[in-house]
Amino acid sequence: MASSSTSSPPSLLIIGTGGTIAGVAPSAGSTAGYQAGALPIGQILDSVPGLSGLVPEGRLATEQVFSIPSEQMSGAHWLQLAGRLRTWLSGDEAPDAIVITHGTDTLEETAFFLSLVLPATRPALLTGAMRPASALSADGPGNLYDACRFALAARQAGIGGVFVSFGGRVLRADAVYKQHANRTDAFAQRFGQPVAWLEADRPCWQPALAAGGLQGQFATLGLEDTAATAEGDAASMTLPPVGIVPQHVDADPAMVAWLRSRGCQGLVLAGTGVGTMPVPMRAALAQARQAGCLVVRASRVPEGYVGRNTEARPEDGDDALDFIAAGWLDARKARILLQLCLAAKMGNAREIQALFERCSP
Repeated sequence: MASSSTSSPPSLLIIGTGGTIAGVAPSAGSTAGYQAGALPIGQILDSVPGLSGLVPEGRLATEQVFSIPSEQMSGAHWLQLAGRLRTWLSGDEAPDAIVITHGTDTLEETAFFLSLVLPATRPALLTGAMRPASALSADGPGNLYDACRFALAARQAGIGGVFVSFGGRVLRADAVYKQHANRTDAFAQRFGQPVAWLEADRPCWQPALAAGGLQGQFATLGLEDTAATAEGDAASMTLPPVGIVPQHVDADPAMVAWLRSRGCQGLVLAGTGVGTMPVPMRAALAQARQAGCLVVRASRVPEGYVGRNTEARPEDGDDALDFIAAGWLDARKARILLQLCLAAKMGNAREIQALFERCSP
């Protein structure tokens, strides 16, 4: 991908979706009890005075796609957001770089979804905050400023794709996860190294690290074809349903049949250890697979790898049961990838397994 032309200054698009970075608390000294998504994107930008030094006047565009706390995020919101971003990227005046403000609760999921469905022609960085915009100690302005300069530097380096910018680092969309519920350094990677960081206040990208994963794998997938739009409105849009089955002591295998009764076309086990499960749960998942439901084994453990055929008995292995091993992806990311595989009419477990294996350090 060619870098930005030197004949014109860089252009930047900032998309607002709500979250704590747009939150307002009852007082400036409070970081709790706030209303997330209360401020529009334009008002958030007013708190980032250095932004004008990054993007000249007339080269900054903004759009408020929606404004919600990110725990309210749905597949319909994803499709709406991806549709708007595809429109921006396909236009004659496509921005050089994109920054998306987002709540932290589901930021890692949105980032991975967008990394799969957007063309990797431009850098698009998601960022957010752990403290509301009204707080004296608000971390949003710094995170937003960093995301903008990281995004513009990526474009200059010829790097495209979706990433997460938080706490002075840029993290891979397939590896990032929220590691802490309270601290401002809330995000880390399950595997691999950050793809960019600040050195002496200068963004430093590692192109080889940024090139990993499945960036743009489903960029040509017609998202309108994935939506069940009987009424034709955005609220009715959805992705193929995939459920997560949590494994724990005394986990009820009847959960599998219940999820199937709710229409799930795929199931992801959030298993113990390396995706392990007791005999009754394996039997329930095997029955679901025999009925045509795709099954992925993932782990509930924050870090690590789920390999294929880890059971002692061959008849319990993935080859025998036609299961998919999640590899380095956690259960939430595995669910998203399986949803898009189903949307793309992929039904062969071995073909899908090959995609999972590309998400690696």
